Amino acid sequence: MSNYWNDPGLVKPVEERRRSRFWLFFPFLLLFALIGAYSAYWIYARGEIEHGVDEWVAAERARGAIVDYESRDIGGYPFRFALEFTKPHYQPPSMASWQGEQLQVVMQPWNWRHLIARSPGRNLVTDVQGIRHTFDIDGKSAASLSWTDAGLHRAALSFNDVSALIDGHAYTAKAFSLNLAPRPENADDLLVALQWEALTLDAAPVEAPWLGTDLQASRLIAEIHNFYPAWVGSGGKLDKFYDAYLERGGGVELGQLLLNWGPLHFGAKGTLTVENQLVNGSFGVRIDDPEGLKAALKAANRWRLQEQATVATLETASANDGFLMFTVENNQVKIGTIVVGQLPVPAP
Repeated sequence: MSNYWNDPGLVKPVEERRRSRFWLFFPFLLLFALIGAYSAYWIYARGEIEHGVDEWVAAERARGAIVDYESRDIGGYPFRFALEFTKPHYQPPSMASWQGEQLQVVMQPWNWRHLIARSPGRNLVTDVQGIRHTFDIDGKSAASLSWTDAGLHRAALSFNDVSALIDGHAYTAKAFSLNLAPRPENADDLLVALQWEALTLDAAPVEAPWLGTDLQASRLIAEIHNFYPAWVGSGGKLDKFYDAYLERGGGVELGQLLLNWGPLHFGAKGTLTVENQLVNGSFGVRIDDPEGLKAALKAANRWRLQEQATVATLETASANDGFLMFTVENNQVKIGTIVVGQLPVPAP
């Protein structure tokens, strides 16, 4: 008779059975440990963010800025950090002020160099002259900012649906986006991408009422070389940027401009260089659907000899995906050898 009690194939040692049960539960124990460690990290990081915000607020107030809000909270566990302010108010010294109903700043726990901000509801911007501008923004609209050790990586603004009152004029926009980034090869250069699906004005231009008030899907893609030194030289003021840019030099590469405004379907591309306050280069323009443009001009009683000649020239040049080409020589704009315009230069 066989000795069943000593047969290892039938009866396993107690130590081996216990070891098998341990490995059965080990993945769950490891999961609980990881959750605990991540939770501890999230709590620690939340405290660091709170401390960083306090330091920034104190530094801004110390230099004379207005930084205020009604309440502040941080949540978002486990997949993000969500910092929320109610009734925020911010105004740097001697600059425009901004007030909102709510500000949400979101950051992913695994990426501390990418911020997403939302400010749904009514936003009030008061410029340095005391003129108030309002922006009503939906909850899907957002701004984002990302950076690396070398500096800014990308800044973006995306409006899903926004209405604004600027200088007394009303605007509405859908799917409006603006993306700005330094060029990887040279951080002084700026890459620009601007587009919208629909843009509505409160009134047509006085000089071109035939355009109407509705702009359809449009796009701008460009590179502005040596942008940042000129921007610093202008003091961050748009009205002084052109003069500062001519003084410092640079260049513009217009990769694509598509402007669809009522009956006008306009396109442009070109390359210009700026040196010693002189602009040189070339650019081309074109139109699509010239018949629709002609009909709009006729309906507005603007089909005069000048308009007829202009549309005919553009129509001929735009055939077969062509462009009407202009050259720029020392600030003079030419078609062939004929001077048709002059770029402005800074006053001496």
